[in-house]
Amino acid sequence: MLCLQSVTNKELSGEMMAENLEDAHFYLDNAPPTEVSNVLRVLSLGHDLTLKEISVTLRDIYGFLMQKDLTYSPRRLYDLGLATQIRRGSTVTYRLAEMGSLVQNILSIDPPFAMDLMHYLHYSGYKGDPVQRKYLWSYRRCCEIVWGNMSVISPTELASAILGEMRDKFELNYEKKIGARFNDKAVGQVYSWLRSLEPSPIKKGISSVFPRTVDRYELALLALDDTYQTRQYTYGDPVIMDDNFIKQVSGVFMLDSQCCKELLQIGSRLNQSLKISETLSGPAISLMKPFKIDNI
Repeated sequence: MLCLQSVTNKELSGEMMAENLEDAHFYLDNAPPTEVSNVLRVLSLGHDLTLKEISVTLRDIYGFLMQKDLTYSPRRLYDLGLATQIRRGSTVTYRLAEMGSLVQNILSIDPPFAMDLMHYLHYSGYKGDPVQRKYLWSYRRCCEIVWGNMSVISPTELASAILGEMRDKFELNYEKKIGARFNDKAVGQVYSWLRSLEPSPIKKGISSVFPRTVDRYELALLALDDTYQTRQYTYGDPVIMDDNFIKQVSGVFMLDSQCCKELLQIGSRLNQSLKISETLSGPAISLMKPFKIDNI
């Protein structure tokens, strides 16, 4: 049994905005980690690239062949805030965003760290904005359910759980919400991103989740910031580091709990935005200000 944790346009009228701009795209398109990371490598801050130019550059310089539909991976980078998208008539071009430049640099020197950051952008990306693609919500819920059960749930069963939550949370009218769908293939896309992490928390043919051990304390700070946001804490609030709190922080990157604690301790020594103090109830942690990818 599953354990379930609990393009604005000012010219449009409110009715048109609700009808045309409310996004119901819960389904994860086929933007595999390898292709997305390769497209990120070739984008530039200085000039725009068309889809064909991206494809040709990857083929000629890196020997990498994109899938037939060239739109998925550049669009995913745009949705994650790593690229900007410019439309001129029927032509769509992409260039690096500032955060994309940072992650691109990390990708060139520490690919596993960069893949963790892209996972984090999927996991933490949905903020409740009506025009946001809701597959970022779907991605997070898949991860949360898997982490809550500590089991790699069958794609069909997990998709069914997500569909039920979609109906309850978003009160979907399927006749009007084109794109309001989710299935086992979409779960497979989530699993492909989790398998791209090093070490991976899930492995093919094995149902258990393997909590990860990593050495980048910045991941623990990103996870802590996400937990502050999720629990609606105020920055600077001290929080007792009990088991439930550590499990939630660990869950963002599916970390081993002891590894997570040690990374937070390291972070408290190396980063002034984090403080850990001893109290009668145990260690208390305080994140004094936001910690995002831009702070790395």
